[in-house]
Amino acid sequence: MSSVATILMNSALVNILLVEDNPGDARLIQEMLRSADGRQYALTRTDTLRAALQLLETQRFDVILLDLSLPDSFGVETVRSVHHVAFTPIVVLTGFDDETRGVQAVQAGAQDFLVKGAIDSVLLSRALSYAIERYRVEDALRRNEQEYRSLINDVFNNSTIAALILNRDLEVVWVNDSAEHYFGIAREEVLGGNMRDLVHDKIKCIFEDPDDYERRLLNAFEYDDFAARFECHVTEGPNREDRWLEHWSQPIREGMYAGGRIEQYADITARKRSEFAENAQRALAEALRDTAALLTSTLHLEEVLNRILENVERVVPHDTASVMLIEEGRAQIMRQRGIVLDDSENGTSRQLISASRTPTLYAVLRTGRPLVVPELHQQHHRDVLADQPMARSYAGAPIALQDRIIGFINVFSLQPNFFRPDHADGLAAFAQQAAIALQNAQMYQQSQQLAALEERARLARDLHDSVTQTLFSANVMAESALRRWEKDLSQSYDYLKEVHQLTGSALAEMRVLLMELRPASLSQVKFDQLLQLLVQSLQSRKQLDLSLQIETLPELPAEAKISLYRVVQEAVNNILKHSLATHAAIKVEERGEDLILQIQDNGKGFQPSEVEPPSLGLNFMQERMTKIGAALTIDSAPGKGTLIRVVWPTALGKELDRE
Repeated sequence: MSSVATILMNSALVNILLVEDNPGDARLIQEMLRSADGRQYALTRTDTLRAALQLLETQRFDVILLDLSLPDSFGVETVRSVHHVAFTPIVVLTGFDDETRGVQAVQAGAQDFLVKGAIDSVLLSRALSYAIERYRVEDALRRNEQEYRSLINDVFNNSTIAALILNRDLEVVWVNDSAEHYFGIAREEVLGGNMRDLVHDKIKCIFEDPDDYERRLLNAFEYDDFAARFECHVTEGPNREDRWLEHWSQPIREGMYAGGRIEQYADITARKRSEFAENAQRALAEALRDTAALLTSTLHLEEVLNRILENVERVVPHDTASVMLIEEGRAQIMRQRGIVLDDSENGTSRQLISASRTPTLYAVLRTGRPLVVPELHQQHHRDVLADQPMARSYAGAPIALQDRIIGFINVFSLQPNFFRPDHADGLAAFAQQAAIALQNAQMYQQSQQLAALEERARLARDLHDSVTQTLFSANVMAESALRRWEKDLSQSYDYLKEVHQLTGSALAEMRVLLMELRPASLSQVKFDQLLQLLVQSLQSRKQLDLSLQIETLPELPAEAKISLYRVVQEAVNNILKHSLATHAAIKVEERGEDLILQIQDNGKGFQPSEVEPPSLGLNFMQERMTKIGAALTIDSAPGKGTLIRVVWPTALGKELDRE
């Protein structure tokens, strides 16, 4: 049990003066105090500053809970008024929107401030306890000259708070043991010196940010400020350890050093390390969340690799980081960032490393656990330094899917002994999610390659099924015309006309296929010309009479034009393959602010609800139309043919152009 809790529990009652004009807030505080374990409180309430000051003239309280917004007083002046008449610890109550004012109140003499709506019984009880205890210590420091001597001789040197006592001229008259220990400076070096000069010439040099420390301290001296508290980081050096200190000052009001001040430094290293650990965990959580978002935001391997290394920088400090992937037992750097890079422009390396023959990587590969190497300039770790000759320390984690390690995340530092086990643990947690992102990106890359192969195969089939057969028919007709040339010129002429039609159709089909091979060319041809070329390419299909009716249309955005063309192309292919239709009609027109596209055939029809969308490309057409904001409907029934209708608001064309 803490000394604060012991003091309060040994007291029969803690008398509290609550200065609060809001009855609801007052009742809430009263209920919190009732539910506080192990403490007994007596609460007296006033709702104005005037009433509180009158009460303080006749009664003594252990602590004052003071609202800053009262009917007869507002803000920091309220604290000053109470502090002027009462030698009692003050805890300020602030609203959510005036937390800054609460800090100002502490600077004006309050022990602490609490934000209404953000406190509970435990926090309230602890704040009251700490306020009373802090005030008790401060009150002890305000003793007379004899009490100062007793405190210095009997207690001060045993305190864990570093203290320097200054007279009114800011000369150092006392330094306790903790100050010597924290600063690594012997008291003989500072006793009798002026604190301004000591700070500039000697003391500020031990802090991580010396200029900030000097500025804060000299400002406090200049403006006779005792309320300002600030944190400062002592760096490791001769006779001193790396630690965090919190500084504050106390005025000396009585005795031989009246007008002077006590400079105090509390060791808050444990608290700061806890904060740093919490911040590191928060950074890790944010990086993991970002990686989780990455799983659904992109499937491009290059972007995934870049984002992984960006997030690694948030999780583990380093000078260089890399992602290595394993193929057939050999690891290759796929992406690298930092101040020590290889000669490649994009941060990749063609060098393949045998993971099983590289001790550093093999240790990760064998155990499946992260690894920290404090000093890389050891003989058995030199093999991992091919691209990092300046690196001194290393941390790495496996990128694993289930029981299979597919790569590594590596970080390097130019400083030896830089990485800690918690760095490696954070790297490992991050690598678990990075593995999923990498797998998805690789699968997507493979699917893109497969899609390209499938598209080539489709074009080959189309060449075989359409152009090749059309040219074969034209060749047969040409041979027939040659055989009949001398016997029947009229029939030969008819054959040649049909050859001309077939070669024209084949030429149109070739033009369509060439545009398929170069999709960018589709956007350079007007929509009506695309449809005319498509219909012309199908003229040789004797089993289908295909007609086109299209109005003169304004130029369509490339995305809308290509999407509408693909729907017509898919619909006509379905008619040829599945419908057994003898006639089909394509019609495009503008009605008001809508473009209407219809494809209708007299084929066998089907029941849309009974057909899986992918089987007829329906899913493909629907996705295309949804992307450009068009509505697609299909009206069909067995024996009644099929009507596909698309309605596209032309006003959306402006938005597509902007995109």
